[in-house]
Amino acid sequence: MRLHFHPLSPYSRKAMVAVRLRGDAVELQEVDPFSRGLRTAEFVALSPYGKMPVLETSEGPICESTSIIEYLEEQGPAVMLPPGRQRLARHWDRLADLYLMAPMAELFWRRDTPLGLKAPAVCRKTWGLLAQQLADRDFVCGDAFSLGDLSAAIASDYLVRLGLEPPAPVAAWLQRCLAVPAMAWTVELAEGHVQRFLKPLSAEFLADS
Repeated sequence: MRLHFHPLSPYSRKAMVAVRLRGDAVELQEVDPFSRGLRTAEFVALSPYGKMPVLETSEGPICESTSIIEYLEEQGPAVMLPPGRQRLARHWDRLADLYLMAPMAELFWRRDTPLGLKAPAVCRKTWGLLAQQLADRDFVCGDAFSLGDLSAAIASDYLVRLGLEPPAPVAAWLQRCLAVPAMAWTVELAEGHVQRFLKPLSAEFLADS
């Protein structure tokens, strides 16, 4: 299997963390989106929408980070979807993709758009729900890192770098997530790209959001 990715892409990071945490024998193929790497005929043949990550498998290419992770989990063993709490993990993966990842992307690239201006408020609402979920546990699904934490942790890492401050329970949880070796590995890979593109939000913008 081969995973096409870029370290800055948060959805690539989702798939990379899962591959590393699970120990799958997957070749990593970095794609440069800043040099039209997503528009080559070879890549579009794998991902018609020109998006990453993409996992090449013997059954054909799989797009979308969650679908990639679920495919790997189906091959066994189940690492990211804890037994008895699969629905909970999938629920938080979906919430985080929609209400942390998506607004984070607006802040990172298009903060002055209508969606970008609304993004901090959306993220804070989601962090509020996450703080409630973490009231009696270290991670979303219990005592171990899972798919339920993955999107939220990656998005929260970027949001903190952009200047948003999460509630204390979420900040503590984020540090636990970033201490997971597979997460720390992707942070290190992304660091140079993050520093290149990061544009911290102004204090005035945060105060008004």
